[in-house]
Amino acid sequence: MVKVVYEGDDFKRMLRSDKLALERLVAQGKTGIHEVKYKDTTIKVEIKKKGMDLVVKRFRAI
Repeated sequence: MVKVVYEGDDFKRMLRSDKLALERLVAQGKTGIHEVKYKDTTIKVEIKKKGMDLVVKRFRAI
């Protein structure tokens, strides 16, 4: 069983419809960097595998 870990406060403040779209990406097993809707704008989200877990966090280029 895969456990999904959301890092950061951005995901707690997401609208329900935006969170469902993100959860669909996770359920399909897509990893990498994706653009998802966040309130009025779009943000980049990184989904990566860490052991048996999937880690979802906001992607910010340095």
